[in-house]
Amino acid sequence: MPGTLQEGGASFQTTHWTVVLRAREEDSAESARQALSGFCEAYWPPLYSFLRHRGHPSADAQDLVQGFFAHLLEQHTLTRADRQKGRLRTFLLTSLQNFLFNEYDRVRALKRGGGRQIVSIEEHLPEAEAAMLATSHLSDAGCYDLVWASNIVTRAWQRLQNEFVAEGKAESLEELRPFVAGGSITPPNQEEAAARLGVPIATLRTWLSRLRQRFRESLRAEVASTVSDSADVDGELRHLYQILTA
Repeated sequence: MPGTLQEGGASFQTTHWTVVLRAREEDSAESARQALSGFCEAYWPPLYSFLRHRGHPSADAQDLVQGFFAHLLEQHTLTRADRQKGRLRTFLLTSLQNFLFNEYDRVRALKRGGGRQIVSIEEHLPEAEAAMLATSHLSDAGCYDLVWASNIVTRAWQRLQNEFVAEGKAESLEELRPFVAGGSITPPNQEEAAARLGVPIATLRTWLSRLRQRFRESLRAEVASTVSDSADVDGELRHLYQILTA
């Protein structure tokens, strides 16, 4: 395996608040529009789960998510976005609830597929359905929060995977991730993993320590992109941990 696992943090991307605010400008560049489209792709799962949890059939929930993001992309809607509101998590849920109150009848009147398609839902729909079913014991807001938190963790791992692929170390991440991500009924065996990677057990443990640090940094970067003030990152991280360990 080429190289070793070096310590390094995920670079802080432009915050998603910035993406929203740029897209509301009338002279917004096409690149900003594309960034907002990517933002919608990233954050539809918790919104979809919230709608399904409230009793909307899958087809209606998909239509409502599409309609909500189309509504969000309109200039007059985004002018109400205010970074001072702090957390993207609460902004999106509040905006969706307002949208349902004001726009529900209009969106339901649209034939499925007749409205603007903002996000590609079908590919990941089974995962979203599974996430919703796993939160059936929670309140609507609790369902949204748990799927939101899980989505943030998934995005943090994807960010880290992209870095490892760029470094030519994708194979090592696949082997080491179960030790850090958890979730296995039977913990992985370090000696067996070290043998598969062809390294001493001490080296494996060093790599695991570095991977844990890099994942913490990746997770922090992902959370940082959803708050308007860097001072809110620690509080949002604590909230995320509370949700995932409840």
